[in-house]
Amino acid sequence: MSWLAYVDESIRTDDGVYVLAAVALDAADDESVRDAMRTLEPRPGRRFHWRDRLPDARSAAAGVIAGLPVLAVAVIGSPVDPRRQERARRQCLEVLLFELGSAGVQAVRLESRNSVADRRDSEVIARFRSRGLVPAALPVHHVRAGEEPLLWAADIVAGAISAAEGREPAYRELISGALTELPIRLD
Repeated sequence: MSWLAYVDESIRTDDGVYVLAAVALDAADDESVRDAMRTLEPRPGRRFHWRDRLPDARSAAAGVIAGLPVLAVAVIGSPVDPRRQERARRQCLEVLLFELGSAGVQAVRLESRNSVADRRDSEVIARFRSRGLVPAALPVHHVRAGEEPLLWAADIVAGAISAAEGREPAYRELISGALTELPIRLD
């Protein structure tokens, strides 16, 4: 088996929660999972994005995730100072990449945010590697969500966890069979 992981985030500034979620899958399943994600496109050529969907579409998306051959891992950081979101991201990314590397994932794809933020991620990942927290052989690259439907799966997991943190647990319950949660206290 060759495991791949796709990562996205969700931030609840009102509740002080930062969620970084990964969906890991065997590379042999990537096309079938990608095809399943494409069924969620609101219109051809448009990506699925949790925050833009109504509750019925969110439930349907969580149901799709529950039926796929994926493992979901979510790092839930709190409390988040809205002025320190990048710090929260770094702390959650450290835990998530350590866990994915320890589990034998062979490649990680992070949703690209913008060139400055992506460069900042790359710099912090290099520091994690120098401290031995992320294997040197684990490639971590940024990909645009519009170009990779597998990132939508991570968006759904992050959205479901974030919604549950905001007192809407139904979505998290739908994906609970495939989910590992790692709550951390942010300093």
